[in-house]
Amino acid sequence: MVAAKDWVAEAEAILGESSVRVLRDVPLRARTSLGVGGPARIVLVPERVEDLAQVMRRLAAASVPFDFLGAGSNLLVADEGPSFVVISSQGLDAEPVIEKETVRVGAGYPVPRLVKRAASAGLSGIEFAEGIPGSVGGSLRMNAGWHEGMFGHAVATFTAISRRGQVDEVVAGPGTFEYRKSPGVGDRFVAAATLRLRPEDPALVRERMRVYHDHRVGSQPTGAKNAGCIFKNPPGGHAGRLIDESGLKGLAVGRAIVSDVHANFIVNRGGANYGEVAALIDRVRDEVGRRTGIVLETEVVVWR
Repeated sequence: MVAAKDWVAEAEAILGESSVRVLRDVPLRARTSLGVGGPARIVLVPERVEDLAQVMRRLAAASVPFDFLGAGSNLLVADEGPSFVVISSQGLDAEPVIEKETVRVGAGYPVPRLVKRAASAGLSGIEFAEGIPGSVGGSLRMNAGWHEGMFGHAVATFTAISRRGQVDEVVAGPGTFEYRKSPGVGDRFVAAATLRLRPEDPALVRERMRVYHDHRVGSQPTGAKNAGCIFKNPPGGHAGRLIDESGLKGLAVGRAIVSDVHANFIVNRGGANYGEVAALIDRVRDEVGRRTGIVLETEVVVWR
């Protein structure tokens, strides 16, 4: 890997010959739902898979580090910002192509908007995700979900780019998706996905969306800055319940606080920094472990 002081210069030399749009010194606190994070020195915003694949190939050959950014809805970023090139999916956001029960959509398309588009087309299968504030690519990579379903269940195929720039159309099958992770994706960039949904009366789909929406609003801190669930549910249990039963609702470190609405959410009360959130995560994990013997595993992605 290129030394920390050299990776920016190496990346700039490569990107100077590329048609991929480049943003510089982008404050990631404005691109994460938690509202925490320092500047990304270089952010790539590709609009064409072929262009991105070529850039990734050259970055990998030069040992320039990079990672992938969706909507930033489950991301905690260090205050100094990431020490690597950030590749954003936001430019891959063209309107979905709907043909009968199949939906082809880019990685940067917002999931809540996709759910509404599917409902209008009389398609069912992803309405449980109406309140997930992520992108298609991020939701596929994390196999985002709620009690009633997981995003991976609707995925038929997806376009993935390896870190060395190889583009593959992957057919989803057994083992592609697991709880809150996607082994079939691996360490690849998701550029697009094809979903296979079910035809249904749009009114019935919208009614289920309304029920899910109302339940979320009543059970999650939807109006506050947060990164969704901080911890994965342990086998046979619920992280939020364990945290609540450990008496940790309202526990705070600086401007970061465990939500009193849902204990598996940490809320930024305004001005929280990475150190405060990270310290609060550690305190919650330690206390739940001490009381129950269960070591909670983080669901939120951390960029240091």
